[in-house]
Amino acid sequence: MFMFVSARQLSIGILTLLVASFPPAHAAPNSDPSAIYLVAATPPPPGPNSYPAALYGIGAQRKLVLIRQLFTAEQYFRNFGDDLHGKMYLAGQNGVFIIHQDDPAREDFVPVENFDDFPCWGVVRGPQLPSAMQYCFTDQLIKVLGDSEPGKSRVGKGDWAAFKFMQYGGEIGGPFQMQPPLAEIEGINLVMPYSFRPEVVIAELPHEFETAAAKRRGVTIVASTDQYLAIWVPPDSMMGRGSIDSSNPRHTEPLQLLVLYRSSGRWQKLEVPTAVTSNTHPPVRIFGDWMVTTIMEWRPGPHTSGAPVTEHGRPLPNELPVVREYVNQFVNLHIPGKLVLQNLSDGGKLTLSTGQDDSEIIAIRADGEMLYRVNDSIYSAEIVPASITTGPGGDRITDSRLIVRDVDVPQVHWAFWGPATKSGKTVTNPRRSY
Repeated sequence: MFMFVSARQLSIGILTLLVASFPPAHAAPNSDPSAIYLVAATPPPPGPNSYPAALYGIGAQRKLVLIRQLFTAEQYFRNFGDDLHGKMYLAGQNGVFIIHQDDPAREDFVPVENFDDFPCWGVVRGPQLPSAMQYCFTDQLIKVLGDSEPGKSRVGKGDWAAFKFMQYGGEIGGPFQMQPPLAEIEGINLVMPYSFRPEVVIAELPHEFETAAAKRRGVTIVASTDQYLAIWVPPDSMMGRGSIDSSNPRHTEPLQLLVLYRSSGRWQKLEVPTAVTSNTHPPVRIFGDWMVTTIMEWRPGPHTSGAPVTEHGRPLPNELPVVREYVNQFVNLHIPGKLVLQNLSDGGKLTLSTGQDDSEIIAIRADGEMLYRVNDSIYSAEIVPASITTGPGGDRITDSRLIVRDVDVPQVHWAFWGPATKSGKTVTNPRRSY
């Protein structure tokens, strides 16, 4: 369970890459025309604690460079959304920070009242629909626009039909899972938002998943992009009255997903080699055509039921999250440090093996460049298609190199490439340097 021990050797398929040699670091953000930016944020655990959120670049000596603080601990970060086209939304109790990937240093905070990510929320964007974040509060749907529009307030009445164009990349890795969007099955239709009216039909399901209209079955949105819609329909053994019964912990393994290929309207069943319990969410993300799964194995017993003894040997100032606050949701799960990449377009598969439970892929670019995190370190690598590789085998992951190691890296779950910015300073203890 998230033992946070140091990663020295990473194996990718049959290829072993030694990262302890530490090749030269990337240049600082203000000298790279296509700089890497990292978003660090941790959702609140059960209880009174909450933690800050920040946007970083990468500087000299492979250290984080603070671009700007987003939330302080007192502002209570709640959830993250991404329109997958250049805008990221970090929502807190009383406002939303918007990151504009074409201008990372831009300050953009929109005050809101009573943000909630349950039972319905999401980022929407469509061909004729500007980027916005929507959430339900009491009987209202509230919208926060990603950009100012002439004569319009940034905050206003939402559009229920816009949920048909929801954008959601999937669940983050590490021990800090976030609340995913929820939907329901009514008859043969998949409808959003969960438990609210009015609602919008976002897809028509295969007939075998038809549910009596009066029964209505809860569904987890695993990912929703322009190309794909991935959902998880929990098995009957995990269900209570229409939703997952967390009071009676159960599990399912392997995970059965339904993926809609939007261009053709075709549904495909995918079996994913990971376990999900009543207290966890499907550990799946989609980047372009790549679906990434964090492998979790059901292993009941004392070896998976306790909090970790150490926290990767790093200092734990009060501002940083303590893994012990989160570990109970992963009881009886073993996380071996394996990330499975499946290409939904051509069926290709890759496995990234780090041997560390706190591992996740945080970005994959269209040209194949990939960023992944192992404990307090982030690496860059390249996915090389089978069509241009030499020798036997299919797609490969190559050129893995360390690009940053720092105390706040375990809180980094999102990344993007953007233009260089002159903002930023290297921080040795980022939570104490604002």
